[in-house]
Amino acid sequence: MLNYRTFLSHKSFPKKWLLGLGIISVAAIANALFSLEHDWHLLSITTMMVGGTLLFTNVRKSFAATNEQSQVIDRSFLFKELEQIQKAIAKIANPSERESLDAQARQISSNLQKNHFRIVIFGTGSAGKTSVLNALMGRKLGKTGAEIGTTTNRQEYTYQGIDFSPVGINPIHSDRHLESKLKRQISLLDTSGTQEMGAMGQQRELESRQIARNADLMVFVTAGDLTNSEYRDLEDLTGLGKRVILVFNKTDLYLPSDREGILKKLKQRTAAFLAEMDIVAVSAQPSPIKVRQYSSAHANSPAHISAHNEVAKEWWEELPPDVSALKERIESILSNEWEDLLISNTHQQIVSLWQAINGAIAQERRQDATTIINRYQFIAATTVFANPIPAIDLLAGAAINTQMLIDLAKTYDRPLNFKQAQQYAMTIAQQLLQLGCIEIATSAIASCFKVNAVTYAIGGSVQAVTAAYLTHIGGMSFVAYLEQPEMPSDLRKSPISLDNLQQICQRTFQAFQSDRFVMDFVTNIISRRVAAN
Repeated sequence: MLNYRTFLSHKSFPKKWLLGLGIISVAAIANALFSLEHDWHLLSITTMMVGGTLLFTNVRKSFAATNEQSQVIDRSFLFKELEQIQKAIAKIANPSERESLDAQARQISSNLQKNHFRIVIFGTGSAGKTSVLNALMGRKLGKTGAEIGTTTNRQEYTYQGIDFSPVGINPIHSDRHLESKLKRQISLLDTSGTQEMGAMGQQRELESRQIARNADLMVFVTAGDLTNSEYRDLEDLTGLGKRVILVFNKTDLYLPSDREGILKKLKQRTAAFLAEMDIVAVSAQPSPIKVRQYSSAHANSPAHISAHNEVAKEWWEELPPDVSALKERIESILSNEWEDLLISNTHQQIVSLWQAINGAIAQERRQDATTIINRYQFIAATTVFANPIPAIDLLAGAAINTQMLIDLAKTYDRPLNFKQAQQYAMTIAQQLLQLGCIEIATSAIASCFKVNAVTYAIGGSVQAVTAAYLTHIGGMSFVAYLEQPEMPSDLRKSPISLDNLQQICQRTFQAFQSDRFVMDFVTNIISRRVAAN
């Protein structure tokens, strides 16, 4: 297995390297040909020096860039990421959301500190998952049964079924002195099965899938050849980078020839994402066999008499589970890949947690931004209501729009000063003007007023509502501009991307151009105006 903790960014061989090598090669040939005549060797030596200097400079820059782009993912890196996560979580205003994400972060940190390795048993309902767990643990812990849905919730057990003392755990690419000081804890997690019926069954399946995604090692149990849904689940989990052992359980129910055929087919179907050694056959809970024992009715009777008076006793005898192949495979993986799997899975959990945190922050920012825009669009409408003008001058609301952009930038942690915000406001206004938004908006809003004469009689002004509408479009355009992933954290040090901003303004205007939205917007502004009076 490749060492997960070192990630390098490889690029194609730089063209300037080839240029430097080419110059040196030409110079060397020229020197060989003309070193005996005139002063050609002086020219070739000079050329070699130039080419060598160019080559050395670009080699040094390339190695420096590679070192900057290299990132070692180890425990130290993960703990630093968790520190940054705690700072990001503190920015979330919603208490329940903040507490939930904080609990996840603390759990990840605790598992990493305790060197806690989790093996998750996963598979369809009653494929024998709990039987496999019981066999690995050496005692009956979970309830088993033929019906689907025997396991209804997650069960976690400390696993001590593997003795590492003969082989030791020597994670590859790790500091063995450090690893020897870390205590190791292994847990087996039994999950609810997939493909269960009903709303509760579907909910338990979602929870099981989430537990599976957080596993350090996955034991995927099937009772025969993979169904289409089992195959998709297995492919998805391996696609996420999960380390998976595929377990063919209940082999005692098949004839030897059928058993070998199914095992061969499993290996063929999963060859693209599973190694053959990661596919094992077990019988976690073999079916009992009937035993019949004969005994003579009278031990002292002659042989020719007792032969006709034999008494038969019958009973069902339980067979011991056979999971030795699975135990050996788990032991081999933990002996060689413990640290790499733990680091890999922890990093995946941190990446997922970052996504959840960023999503929560983005949602709160969007809500705050919507509140800010609604406030300033009403201010814009009120200003025009108080001082109607015959024609709309977009520049008249420059001060309102400028302050709105300052507040929006602050919400997204991308502060702007007044002059820069004024430049953005003027740029957005020009873009809306060039797109013809003013004429289109005025016409659409005037049509809304004509439809509802009462609204017009109340005192609604087409100009005022249009000013509010354009403020809304400008504000939402700037929000979309700020939410771009490639946006710099400090807008004060970056120029305005005119083409990008124009495209965003156009998309935003088209998104809020429907008759339904315009009608609702006009009604909302007029209603607020009436309520304010």
